[in-house]
Amino acid sequence: MAQNDLIIMAVAVLIVGVILYKQINKVTQNITNDDENPNLAYSKFCDAIDNQIDILRQNTQEDMILEPNKKDEILEALSDFSKELVFIESLNSKDSTQWQSKLFALLSRLDSFVESNFINGEQLARSIKENLKGEFNRLGLDRD
Repeated sequence: MAQNDLIIMAVAVLIVGVILYKQINKVTQNITNDDENPNLAYSKFCDAIDNQIDILRQNTQEDMILEPNKKDEILEALSDFSKELVFIESLNSKDSTQWQSKLFALLSRLDSFVESNFINGEQLARSIKENLKGEFNRLGLDRD
């Protein structure tokens, strides 16, 4: 073999090596990101719940509540739900069962709260459930 052939083969091996290195790095980085953020989907679900709480705040401001004289109490309760949600979101648990139990407890209380304080509360609670169920499925949490 001529020296030029050896140089061409060395360059080809070097190029293949660089391509393999980059691909392995990309895969490793994706795996690392998944390991570091196992709760990312639950965090996004918490954001969806918080969006629903914000809608309830807006409904309260627009007097879509059964007892308008309790507006401040309702807003305070909604703030408490948001604070509890932030607490749940700050969990560093990799156990999906723990996430689900805490979120289920919060959502059950929120459901009862909506039904008893808002005009058409049952319908509004059902709408919230449907929205959150769609988000839960979209995030793939139904497969845990």
